[in-house]
Amino acid sequence: MKFNFKLWIEDDEGKSVIGKGGVELLKAISTTGSISKAAENLNLSYKFAWEYIRKIEKEVGGVEMKKGGKNAGGTNLSPKIQEMLKIYDQAQEEVKKILEKYTKMIEELNDVK
Repeated sequence: MKFNFKLWIEDDEGKSVIGKGGVELLKAISTTGSISKAAENLNLSYKFAWEYIRKIEKEVGGVEMKKGGKNAGGTNLSPKIQEMLKIYDQAQEEVKKILEKYTKMIEELNDVK
């Protein structure tokens, strides 16, 4: 047995804004500079990725989408979004380490007969 968790960022009303998938999508956009390339790399539909990014832009801001066709558009992430991704990763690692501690305690308890 082990502890597990899912981590997401939510708005003031408790609605999820960015979860693990959104973080992966934003990181892929940061790498590729494109929603369509990021979606392709993650095996997501462009429509799904675009709608997710629009939701993030509406709630958080910091996603600059340039219109254009092939070789003309692109997407940039602001320093705020880049920092938010770093904070998310830090929180993910911190919670993981804490839960590993408690998982070890559960495993030790299971070893007691």
